[in-house]
Amino acid sequence: MQRRHRAALRDRAAHDEGADGDLDRIQYSTISWMNLLDIYIILAYYNSAEKNQREGQTRRNKISRQMFASECVKEQIEEVMEYKNSVLHWNFYIMETRFVDIHNKALNSYEEISSKTKVLMHDRAIQEKYLNMIMDDFGVFKRLSLSGSKGASLREVRTTHINEHLADGSKARLNIRNYLGGVYYLTADEVIKEGSRYVIQESKNATKRSLPSLDDIKDGIFKLALFSNIDVLMLEDRKVEFSVRLKLTGKGFRETIMIPCSNCELEKFLARNTFTGREKEIIRKLQVECFYNPRLRVQIGPNQ
Repeated sequence: MQRRHRAALRDRAAHDEGADGDLDRIQYSTISWMNLLDIYIILAYYNSAEKNQREGQTRRNKISRQMFASECVKEQIEEVMEYKNSVLHWNFYIMETRFVDIHNKALNSYEEISSKTKVLMHDRAIQEKYLNMIMDDFGVFKRLSLSGSKGASLREVRTTHINEHLADGSKARLNIRNYLGGVYYLTADEVIKEGSRYVIQESKNATKRSLPSLDDIKDGIFKLALFSNIDVLMLEDRKVEFSVRLKLTGKGFRETIMIPCSNCELEKFLARNTFTGREKEIIRKLQVECFYNPRLRVQIGPNQ
């Protein structure tokens, strides 16, 4: 049987958008997610970028159009293709053997980008201090990452975003642990009680189109892939049955459909409503996704 590989590019050993932009670092929880989903991590860094020329950004210290160092990516992909051990083994191997080197290459590269673009970047000394803490004790990396992830989930559960069409339930925080030692602090847009079963729902809304953006849909599917792999869901020390659902709302149609459904029913829904060819293809692929993940349902309907 031919071996299948799934790889995720992760540049966040040091992902700097400029002194007036975001500064991101790879998180321990990200490693745990990739292990859980059986995805190989490719650690990379950016070696070219441009000054951000978007309206309102030209006077700020921000860069855009960052491009990966292609040789670094290519070498690791070739290694993955020949790798004999598990995804878990590879992901910890790459972090232990390449993280420091790639992090330093990223910092050097950002200095060159700063010189070429005349854009100030975040203070290198602060990033090197963070790196030294990790080198001294990997447990520090784990604790810092999980603390940040937990704080983010607490803030998220108290926030309702404008573009979320939340009409079914309320936000909830989930603390997920697995046998590999992975810990995830995540929020669900909505948790709805339907009879004796709870539905963990991610909601994505489009204000001007029929469907939310593909990136938003992928984000929802990614989180639901984690939720659907939960073996036991506990609510106040009580085991409860559950399923997961992606709710997509938008403009231009009135009826609602729940996927998976028969192909005949799906095609009638597509014909009766106004979708672009690309949107129809996305909906058909969601139908296939649901057949491969029996716990997943996708609800598509109007946002009014």
